[in-house]
Amino acid sequence: MGSGSTSEQPGLQDACGGFSHEVIRNQLDRILAHREFQATEKMRAFLRFVVEETIAGRAYRLKGFTIATRVFGRGDDFDPAHDPVVRIQAGRLRRALERYYLVAGGRDPLFIDIPKGHYIPRFAAQTIETDANRPGPSASVGLQVPSPTGPSVAVLPFEDLTSDLDRTFFSIGLADELVTELSRFQDIVVISCRPSTQCTELPADPVEMGRAVGARFVLRGSVRKDSETLKVSTNLSDTKTGRQLWAKAYKLPPEASHLIATQEEIAQSVVAAIASEYGIIARRLSAQSRKKPPAQLSTYEAMLRYYTHQINPNPESSAACFDALQQALEREPEYAPAWSGLATLHCQMYTFDVPGFHEPLDTALRYARRGVSLEPGSQLGRLILAYTCHLADDSDSFHQEIETALALNPNSPYTVGSAGYLLALRGDFETGLPLVDRAISANPCHPDWFHNAYFFHHLKCGKFENALWELENHNLTLGFWRPVLFAATLAKLGRIDEAKVHVLEVKEQKPDFASRARELCRRPLKVDALIDELIDGLRRAGLVVEG
Repeated sequence: MGSGSTSEQPGLQDACGGFSHEVIRNQLDRILAHREFQATEKMRAFLRFVVEETIAGRAYRLKGFTIATRVFGRGDDFDPAHDPVVRIQAGRLRRALERYYLVAGGRDPLFIDIPKGHYIPRFAAQTIETDANRPGPSASVGLQVPSPTGPSVAVLPFEDLTSDLDRTFFSIGLADELVTELSRFQDIVVISCRPSTQCTELPADPVEMGRAVGARFVLRGSVRKDSETLKVSTNLSDTKTGRQLWAKAYKLPPEASHLIATQEEIAQSVVAAIASEYGIIARRLSAQSRKKPPAQLSTYEAMLRYYTHQINPNPESSAACFDALQQALEREPEYAPAWSGLATLHCQMYTFDVPGFHEPLDTALRYARRGVSLEPGSQLGRLILAYTCHLADDSDSFHQEIETALALNPNSPYTVGSAGYLLALRGDFETGLPLVDRAISANPCHPDWFHNAYFFHHLKCGKFENALWELENHNLTLGFWRPVLFAATLAKLGRIDEAKVHVLEVKEQKPDFASRARELCRRPLKVDALIDELIDGLRRAGLVVEG
């Protein structure tokens, strides 16, 4: 039966939303050809297949089995229960389309997406229409582009106030470098407003500017100079409120503008402050979502709750974090960061020997691997898989995953500091401590537990006063581990009476610690000499440690 069959016309008309085949194909070609549509060849084939099948009147055939066999080369024995390739790729394709329309396609006449729950594409007019491509009466006009998973940041061209062509090139290069560095953070949607676009004519008011470019935050700045100094000023504004959230100025010698390294250093400093897991943007959004119950949190807000828990872990935040991540996975089962976040929580249950969790380390490994399989390029996923491999004594996999995580974004303060912390727990202070130093200097809002690296280094070197200072000035750990470290350190300093007070806390919080001390210490700490130091201190403090 031909495509003009009357039996197919109603379904065809409904599925195409009243748009002509030419209009739909033109929009499809526009998307596939644009550099801001960041999709693999298979994802592109997926999109073209479902659009062409819909145009041909075969939308009813767009099931997982059909797509798996026609697009992804699966055989007739394909079973979606054991091979989730279509679901996973559909989720990634949806995010790629969301990004395209947010970054580049805001003025396209036709909006194409694939709603969750099925694989039939939807076609609708955007708010901005053209006479040539005006939709028929059945199309939905004024459709809003869906919000991305994470926050959006527009990088505006830096204002050049030097009247110097060389400095103009410097300003353009700096804005490009900022876009590059921001793009390393996978939660951030970056909108590059180049001088050649209409973004140079944006309104000055941050709220109006946000509406114009479709961004929640705007990063902009200026370059000035006098006879002795080049001054680069940067600031970040929240377009929802119009408030400036952050600003910093960099003073440089004039010749520095000729160096690409100068652009890189400034961009890395700015992005570490605003875009990292504990940067200005995350803290701003986390504060706004703090009072929401887990069921009302967006997927990104669930991850913000995870980051908040990581910087100051406690039983209450742990429970809230579990709920938020589990709710996120109910909404979006293929969201890799939530699997990775749950893996971290199970690692913590293992380290703190929390009752009620059956084989938490095995569960953590399973969840961490799930996160990486869903999103192999996720820095967070790789870091957490390294953490689970560390706890599981899989040294080769640990080093491989740490190297991969650092390579994905060597300027993320959280990843750099976490890597240094884990390396220190394995006794590699020569590599680990410089990483922790760099992470702390890049972002003062770092987790206190980064300082564990310094504590154990002082313990190794016999600098017990310095180790005690770290304990007293930083919240290195929680639960029974805190009195364990205090008791051992104070006893090493000969302050036995004070140490005994902490021994009583250990007995109260973890009654079986003395009989399991070496086993429990060996969970996070992989250096036998340091474990011996801790146990020696505990024995001096009066705790009868077995083994």
